[in-house]
Amino acid sequence: MDNAPKLLLNRRQLEDFRRLRASVLSLAEQGRMTLELLRDLSFQLLDFTGAWAVEIAVAHTDRVFHGDARSQNRPRFFCETRTQTDPLSEDVLRGLRLLSVKSPAREEIEDRLKRPHQGDPLVQRWKENETDDSGQEILGLLIPRGDTLCGIVLLAFDETIRIHEAQQAGLEDLAQLLGLALSHNKSRFDLRERVKELTCMYGLANEAARRHHQVGPMLERIVRLLPPAWLYPEITEACIVLDGQVYATSGFHERGASLVSEIVVNGEVRGTVEVRYLESRAELDEGPFLMEERKLLDSVAHEVALILERRQAEREQTRLEEQLRHAERLATLGRLAAGVAHELNEPLTGILGFAELLQDGEEFSDQAGQDLNRIRTAALHARDVVRKLLLFARQVPTKRSQVDLKQVLQDALSLVEVRLRKKGIVLHQDIAEEEMRLTADESQLRQVAMNLLINAEQAMPHGGRLVLSLRDEGETLCLEVRDTGLGMTGEVQEKIFLPFFTTKDIHQGTGLGLSVVHGIIKGHGGRIQVESAPGRGSRFRIHLPKEPVKHEC
Repeated sequence: MDNAPKLLLNRRQLEDFRRLRASVLSLAEQGRMTLELLRDLSFQLLDFTGAWAVEIAVAHTDRVFHGDARSQNRPRFFCETRTQTDPLSEDVLRGLRLLSVKSPAREEIEDRLKRPHQGDPLVQRWKENETDDSGQEILGLLIPRGDTLCGIVLLAFDETIRIHEAQQAGLEDLAQLLGLALSHNKSRFDLRERVKELTCMYGLANEAARRHHQVGPMLERIVRLLPPAWLYPEITEACIVLDGQVYATSGFHERGASLVSEIVVNGEVRGTVEVRYLESRAELDEGPFLMEERKLLDSVAHEVALILERRQAEREQTRLEEQLRHAERLATLGRLAAGVAHELNEPLTGILGFAELLQDGEEFSDQAGQDLNRIRTAALHARDVVRKLLLFARQVPTKRSQVDLKQVLQDALSLVEVRLRKKGIVLHQDIAEEEMRLTADESQLRQVAMNLLINAEQAMPHGGRLVLSLRDEGETLCLEVRDTGLGMTGEVQEKIFLPFFTTKDIHQGTGLGLSVVHGIIKGHGGRIQVESAPGRGSRFRIHLPKEPVKHEC
């Protein structure tokens, strides 16, 4: 008895067995990675049994975990994981080091592991070399999980071992205990990981619920939610890249295993979400990452995309609401302008008529003649302002006919080319050879072209480049006037179509030019777009239908 291995339990060893049970349960309560648990269990069993080597193989879903511990004069601990579709098939046995590939024990173990567990003995013994008395003896503990077997423990001894009936029962209990401990540990581990993932998604939901805050700070907060949700948070760093902008945790760098998911906003890849381990870890489902972590990262990328899509939709809604309010203001101003113009028309006609009668009648002194001429000039100017107000309000009837917009543009250019050259403005035309015909009021289109060209010329007091483009887009013609002038702020752009709004000095303009252009374009069923920025010039793009359309105010 004195020379027997420690597996032959005496009273002291029974106490050791109780302590082993307590230790195994304590380890299982921690809910760690199965690999880490197997490592500690292997060493505890090595110390308890007196074997020179211990191996454990356990299957969880589609992964098999291996653990190995050896005494000091043997190769030390190693662990690895192998992925398979059939738990505990030949892949498990292939990972065992204590049994040779041709060992008869392999076939027996494989057969037992594939059969349902129906109360068969969980303790098995094999002689590795049946022809040699000095060959090592293997003791196997089959680990149950309900009605199936989920793994095996191999204990290697250099000498023949003797097991009494009571010891057999103790080892059976140990196998059952290991099965319960592994299941409990896995449940605790899964629960903790799911709590971490749900905490991450809860934080993300809170970010999604916030409204009207900047995207940058939001992504900085989201990226800090990621490391605590991963298996090894102490070595985890995260990074979000959106439209070339990088939002990363403080220790992030480009080394180590990583998990990446794309941010797809409205069908367009706008960036990525990346999680990276700064140190190497054992292989799991996708490198050192769990399958659940891949799903979590994809969910985070999807939620970020949804947040961005909602922000984009909110901005678009705000823009459309502002456009609607702007259109309502223009409509109100149009009605007001039309009323004012009609009220002024009659007295202006009287003033102008009587001034002309006086000029054609009696002789006046030079001073009186000059004063009368000033009255007539002022009345003509006022009548022109009234006419522009009516154009803005679309109260002037249009005389539609077939018009070549290309010729209208060339006529307008001929009137301003000299002014452009004097200011050092280089003109570039991108106009097709063919005619650009549409049904419209030629005089009104000519006024549109003149106003846009003069505005562009006045926006470039120190010279620049003026680009004119005219192209056929099927049912519409597109006229584009682009300058490299002073440009406009967003506030100015919101007001440029309002009558009497101008950025020019007094006596340099009435502020009706662009409002008249807007009225004419709308009257023809077209639309006008403006792009501008201070110091970067302006671009006016006009789309006109080739055939008249019914236009509603």
